[in-house]
Amino acid sequence: MKIEKTGFGWIVIDGKRYETDVLILADNTILNRYENFTGNNHEFSIEEAKKLLNPKPEVIVVGTGQGGILKVKEETIDFLKKEKVKLIALPTPKAIEIFNKLKEKKAALFHLTC
Repeated sequence: MKIEKTGFGWIVIDGKRYETDVLILADNTILNRYENFTGNNHEFSIEEAKKLLNPKPEVIVVGTGQGGILKVKEETIDFLKKEKVKLIALPTPKAIEIFNKLKEKKAALFHLTC
């Protein structure tokens, strides 16, 4: 899987353009973040982290938006530490660079706006 590029409100993954935040599971399944979504779209919660754990990755990459507005809740950081899953959270353009380079089993959430 290769994430090709992103801009405000969009991302291109393997040649397909998505115009909503996406979750990428460790088996390369791509999901619409907002399907069955509850909560604040500017936070990464434990509930969302749990969605990314099946199948279980070694690393979760969170793209915090084009301007880095999305926040990772402290309780989510603690939860992932207990699950022994490394967390990388960066503005989305930098996060996709890291995601593409990672060799470990990985999952991701990419916030596409602010």
